[in-house]
Amino acid sequence: MREDQSHDPFELSTGRYADFFAPQSREDLEFRLTRKLVLTARRWTQVSEERIRAATGQSRARWQTLLALAFADAAITTTTLSARLGMAWPPLIRTLNALEADGLIRRDEHPQDKRSRTIDVTEEGYRVIEAVKPILAQVRRETLALVDDSQLQLATDLLDAVLAGATRAAGADGRG
Repeated sequence: MREDQSHDPFELSTGRYADFFAPQSREDLEFRLTRKLVLTARRWTQVSEERIRAATGQSRARWQTLLALAFADAAITTTTLSARLGMAWPPLIRTLNALEADGLIRRDEHPQDKRSRTIDVTEEGYRVIEAVKPILAQVRRETLALVDDSQLQLATDLLDAVLAGATRAAGADGRG
């Protein structure tokens, strides 16, 4: 066991791990990285969702959708929003229906394509975003406090490459 991982419950409870992956092999390194990615995403999601729901009553799907819409230069289509969020249509449509019913977004007929609709955030939706932003900023500050700027850039570059590989893999098996 590597010294820097002695606090990791996984490392403390996996006496047979080496039966599956040779130490320091490419497979070992890939497994460890992807496991940490999953754990990090789960913990980030849990902390941010709990804090935002407690303060605003908004679920992660709702505030992430609002932010994705607010970041756009103009109203966007459901297809564009789905791609930005990496979210399948059925749950996205449910989220959009709920946001619209609560007056947080509006959907209008697309000016160039009558079969499509554009989506935009309402003033009430922007009030929700303003309530969410400082909570997310605080979670990021706490989560990334031990990471310097150069490490942030390196991690971002690394995750860009991992995401590109995952996107290629999804396309290779027909899901992309």
